[in-house]
Amino acid sequence: MQKILYYEQIKSFFRSLLEDDNNPLKHYFDMFMIGLIILSTALLILETSSSVPRMLMDFDVYIVSYIFALEYLLRLWIYESDIYHSSSSLWFKSKLRYIFSLPALIDFIAIFPQFRILRLLKLYHYVQGTPALIDALLKKRFEFIFLAYMLLGVTFSLGSVFYLLEFGVNPALKSYLDAIYWALVTISSVGYGDIVPVTTLGKLVAILGIIFGVSMIAFMTSVMVAAFSERFNELRNQDSINNISKLKNVVILNGYGHLAETIIKKLKIRGFYHPVIIESDKEKVKIAIENGYQVIQADGSSVRIIKILYHGRNNIVALLPLNNSDIENIYFILNAKSVYAPCVIYTRINNRALEAQYRGTRVDGMVEPYSVVDEKAFNYLQKHANESRKSLFFFGYTQKSRYICLSLKKEGIESTIYEIDTLRYEEAKKNGFTNTVMIDQNQSDTPQIHEGIVVCAMNEEALNVYYAITLRANGFTDEIVTLSDTKEDNRKLLLAGVNKIFDMYEESASQFVEMIENNSKEER
Repeated sequence: MQKILYYEQIKSFFRSLLEDDNNPLKHYFDMFMIGLIILSTALLILETSSSVPRMLMDFDVYIVSYIFALEYLLRLWIYESDIYHSSSSLWFKSKLRYIFSLPALIDFIAIFPQFRILRLLKLYHYVQGTPALIDALLKKRFEFIFLAYMLLGVTFSLGSVFYLLEFGVNPALKSYLDAIYWALVTISSVGYGDIVPVTTLGKLVAILGIIFGVSMIAFMTSVMVAAFSERFNELRNQDSINNISKLKNVVILNGYGHLAETIIKKLKIRGFYHPVIIESDKEKVKIAIENGYQVIQADGSSVRIIKILYHGRNNIVALLPLNNSDIENIYFILNAKSVYAPCVIYTRINNRALEAQYRGTRVDGMVEPYSVVDEKAFNYLQKHANESRKSLFFFGYTQKSRYICLSLKKEGIESTIYEIDTLRYEEAKKNGFTNTVMIDQNQSDTPQIHEGIVVCAMNEEALNVYYAITLRANGFTDEIVTLSDTKEDNRKLLLAGVNKIFDMYEESASQFVEMIENNSKEER
């Protein structure tokens, strides 16, 4: 039993050395093998052009060949080891399947010194991303097979027509093989010029061949670009995942938006944490990369990506689901907890009614962006309304302002609400706000307010900017407050004359960072 265990340990060591990218020894082994391949190829080139010391040639012919032979045997040994305990026939078939695979055939032939030039193809094993690119081409095999059939059919068709038209007339055309050769050279746009059409019909055939050749090259290029672009995203992801293993205090943000960007900026200021974004939207991924952030383009709710992130790692401080969809956030939390129960998750909650569902996932903390702003804005408005004894005016009975209006009403502070939406107007009336006025946003007239505290809380920030600047233009000198959920427009609001901005992203990001830091202190 002990011998079997020892045998499996040795086998596992070599499997990890040859195939596991996370094994630190694999990097050194790959560099060593790449060095041998380059040396062997360089000696082959030098051997044909100048004299090479006998010692180096013997090293290449014997030592390097023996190393490649040993590597081939090791790869054969570890292949399909998961069926080692299966029937002998299955084991034998798996070994044969490997022996006759293209990589194994290249490895075997490259052992022999007379085929040293093929050793360059062994780079397939050691250059990161090469297997992925080959797999990308294999996935497009239908397109390439279709292209090959077209090439074969058109080449023989054009060659045959050219032969019938030019044989006996064209002195350069001496056989049917010459016609096929001409057709292939013409279609490929190489055009050696050793055989050219001399008849009018032959020239027309050549024109058709050139047109088809250009079209075929464009088609092949588009197929290859599509295949490689898909794989480049995977390679970029793999590179990002590999980099995560080298970092400490990693914070994973699932979903990239204004809130995620604000959190990242606050984390970077502290310099202790390394934020990594998971995002599936290509446009958002592009923006995040342009901003210099580390991104994994993937579906964050996938169990596979979470397993990869936590595989053999304990450097992830927290996971932050930050999507606008509560369903996506809850699904992410459940998957993460199912993969690694002790993981720490602080989530964004968009709908307060779903708080019980979030708690059921055993999430470690929740931040509801609107609630964060609501509480601060309510305290601020209550204090200033009581101290100044001025009236409150709300432009918009929206998700931003609804809770604040109701809370102020409970404290006996009445507000005047201006609304452009009929449904929200009716809702405000239903909730007991008698001073609710319906305004037409298409009209240039703005309610004449001379003094008081104005709160701009429309869903569209452009409207908040418009009402703020219009009030200032009409001579309003008192305080204007806005509840902002679009960080990009904050500068415009300030230029429009807004005195104070309650930015839900800024406040929410601060809460997330505070929870992360408190958890880190506890662990220390």
